[in-house]
Amino acid sequence: MNNNGGNFELAYKGSNLKVQEHQVAGQTIFRIVFPDSRKPLVVTRATRSNYTDFWTSVPEGRQQEAEEIGALISEYLTTKAN
Repeated sequence: MNNNGGNFELAYKGSNLKVQEHQVAGQTIFRIVFPDSRKPLVVTRATRSNYTDFWTSVPEGRQQEAEEIGALISEYLTTKAN
């Protein structure tokens, strides 16, 4: 994993994903580019009505990928902060 001003890479299921961090309307989003033919994925943190946070795709529909990759992003950001 490396970081280049908001851009970094993550290992995911045997390949490297390119992740770009952006601020949109005061919210942080992450755009993930896959090395294969899959369309890029945009994820963000959201809050359920019971005040628990979760990762979600924008637009919705790729929830499993959002949760799996979101967990990797969280781990990366936590490691980077320490």
